[in-house]
Amino acid sequence: MTTDRATDQWDVFISYAREDYIQAKDLHDALLECVTADGRAPRVYLDVSRTGTPVGADWQNFLEDALENTRHVVALYSPTYFDKDVCQWELHEAYKLRLTRNVGLVPLLIDPGAAKKVPYGLNRINWIPTARPRWIDEVREALGLSTAVARPELRFTTPAGDAVAGHTLPPLTVTAASAGATAAQGTVTLAAQPPGTGLTGTLTVPLTGGEAVFGDLAFPAAAAEDVRLVATAPGCTPATSAPFQVRAPREQPSWDTADRPVLPVRGRPVFFPDGRTLAVLDGRRLSVHTWTGSSYESGGTAELRDRPRLWARGRDCLAVADWSGRVVLASSEGWTRVRDIPPAEGARLNVPGALAFDGGTLYVGMWSGSVWSFDAPEQALHHHAGVQVLAADGERLLVGGLDGRLTEYTAGRAGAEHTLESVLLGIARVGDFALVVGEQRVHRLDLTRHQLLQVTQPVTGITGTLPGGGLTAIVDAKGQGVCFDVELAVRVGFHTVPGAGLAGSALDGRLLVVEHPDGSHALVRDGRTTYVRPHPLAVSPDGDRAAVSDGRRLLILPVAELGAERGPA
Repeated sequence: MTTDRATDQWDVFISYAREDYIQAKDLHDALLECVTADGRAPRVYLDVSRTGTPVGADWQNFLEDALENTRHVVALYSPTYFDKDVCQWELHEAYKLRLTRNVGLVPLLIDPGAAKKVPYGLNRINWIPTARPRWIDEVREALGLSTAVARPELRFTTPAGDAVAGHTLPPLTVTAASAGATAAQGTVTLAAQPPGTGLTGTLTVPLTGGEAVFGDLAFPAAAAEDVRLVATAPGCTPATSAPFQVRAPREQPSWDTADRPVLPVRGRPVFFPDGRTLAVLDGRRLSVHTWTGSSYESGGTAELRDRPRLWARGRDCLAVADWSGRVVLASSEGWTRVRDIPPAEGARLNVPGALAFDGGTLYVGMWSGSVWSFDAPEQALHHHAGVQVLAADGERLLVGGLDGRLTEYTAGRAGAEHTLESVLLGIARVGDFALVVGEQRVHRLDLTRHQLLQVTQPVTGITGTLPGGGLTAIVDAKGQGVCFDVELAVRVGFHTVPGAGLAGSALDGRLLVVEHPDGSHALVRDGRTTYVRPHPLAVSPDGDRAAVSDGRRLLILPVAELGAERGPA
């Protein structure tokens, strides 16, 4: 999102006529070769430069704000300059700011013919003619700038190495330092050459202690020629990396190893809590496959009536609910049971809002507000505001309503209420706390003291969430994601493709399965994408096993073998 205001302090504002752009750009570049009194690169405003008025901003508002937030104004006097209304406005504003805010006004006479056009009131301010041999030194002195004794040089201290398309590169460090100079400040920006290689991730990183670390870079597709990374920073000498290749991932894994189970089923695999039993959803048909110690045996099956909406894991069970209100409960012993939750009286929609396990007991909360225990004939309670999120703990139920309030129920009776926000995306019980992920904030409720802590989401525009007992993962529409713990501290950051969703997690959230918009799936380990598959995949909760599909079958193998790129075949 662009802003219509220039909120940062500028060191120099260059006022010029469009016909004098070449002289203005030369001055802009010359000033960027200087340093301020505190040793940093100056911030120079030139409206059409890379750091000038952003695309999409209201240029007049931005211009006014930049003028009000500069230390010096350099006006390029030319005959054309005094014929332009905008230039005259800028000059008179600069003159007023000189009197009211002590802003420095430095006229630069770039054409002797402009001298006779200078307004009477401004004629008393001496100008610097560019006809003088060392006029640029006079400008530097008037602006409080000096030539840089040692201009910081950018360097790649960690090689990019050969990259695999779709995989996150190892953290890449760029340093900025020069002999006898303090560590540079500012930001480093990365770009890939040749253009069109599609480098993704966080491409602009602040320098901290003279270093900028890029941790989520990736290339979405293989490149036909060698690629180089170019690092730039204001006031620094750019750096170009050594050439490297971006290649397609090698086909993995092998389906021909005899000791690896292969299930002749297609669809989306989901592991049970035991890390062995598998449920596979093929269209609307759910099948259970139990592990015998040496192979898989097919168990019960069930049919959904509509697209799946919710999944949940219990102690030894798995549940899935579709958009029509049908709920399937499957056991690691191989059986399945189906229940159609009845619609509320007069309700036009019968949509499940949340699933929650309390040990082996499954609770189903509906948008209509009814909450059912899967095994009980009567509903457990009715929440007047409907159900967005649900958590269970013995006789206590936590119900997040469509009104954005979280209510504690004990034995079916409403107790304490807590105001959260209108859109609630998920909830997790973590020890004595309940973490509720909202669209704008994360809410932590101390269930013992009934105290509520709320913090702003570390990313905005959230499109997916996976609450967990260890780390809770969230991702936004741009593919930027983080994992945070019960203390609401961000432990892992990651970057995936825009529009990606969270399909599963393991190892308390340190291992994620991400589904891309094209249906491919990726494995994200500790913030890095290390494996991409064009078909569904799943990992067991303990992170040991993976189920990988080729579109027709499922292969079961150790997670450690996924993404273990070997040498050329």
